[in-house]
Amino acid sequence: MTLVYLIGIATAVLLVLIWVEFVPSLPKGRAAQFLIDSEQPAGKKLPGWRGWLSRLAKPLARWMPGSLLRRTKSDLYFAQLVSKWEDWDEVQLTSLRVALALGAFILGLLVYDNLIPSILAALVGWQVPATLLGSVARRVRRRFQAQLPEFIQLVAAQMAAGVSLEEALRRTAQTSSLVGKWMQHVLQMSQGRVIFTQLQKEAQASNLPDLIGLSVQLEFVRLGTSQQELMAQMASRIAAEYTAGAEQRAESVGAELVIPMVLFYFLPFIAVILILIGWPILNTL
Repeated sequence: MTLVYLIGIATAVLLVLIWVEFVPSLPKGRAAQFLIDSEQPAGKKLPGWRGWLSRLAKPLARWMPGSLLRRTKSDLYFAQLVSKWEDWDEVQLTSLRVALALGAFILGLLVYDNLIPSILAALVGWQVPATLLGSVARRVRRRFQAQLPEFIQLVAAQMAAGVSLEEALRRTAQTSSLVGKWMQHVLQMSQGRVIFTQLQKEAQASNLPDLIGLSVQLEFVRLGTSQQELMAQMASRIAAEYTAGAEQRAESVGAELVIPMVLFYFLPFIAVILILIGWPILNTL
């Protein structure tokens, strides 16, 4: 039975390769834009096994949902902010997930000779890279969102001292915070030009609503007549929104812990009590 599955997999892979290489007139699909917008330099060859993974990029560009690649791109953006998953893009990481899922599926067939364990192994192989990347991205996002109100307040304080908005951003970017590191990246990518266009581009690439809203508000401040007052109001509003959000998350933690407490503490406790009480009774019957 395993041989039948392996022959089927090999046939499917062969058909995919033929479809991709010899039918170039078919529409590429929504995910193809991610390959067009990729920052990977043209002609750069990836070393070793990552070079083999790049062969999956063309099929993924046609068939992989764009929403999946957008989510992966956002996670990579924040992971790379702390020097994790460097030199990876969303298509390469998705190629790794596909390759691991296929490898785990074949290994499951060889070991268990059963379809259900093989599918479970494939699901694990598919999910492992996303889980590792997602855990890093979540931690970085939380740190970034926690540091963002303080960063904006520092910018407002600089502007209250008579400094322009752009100069205040440049000065505050020298701080050692995660937001300061991100702003340094924005300044570096702007290459001496007006930074607000690059700031909006980076905010869109992060896919973080707080950062996208910040870039839009900073543009309004830049075009406004009372920049210091607008910046002070924006800093106060962002700090209040973060405080309210933190309180709401703290309140929801208790509700989220109810089910784990019931499953892992209350039910085992009841089971132990019933066993201790019921076992002697059963022995006397």
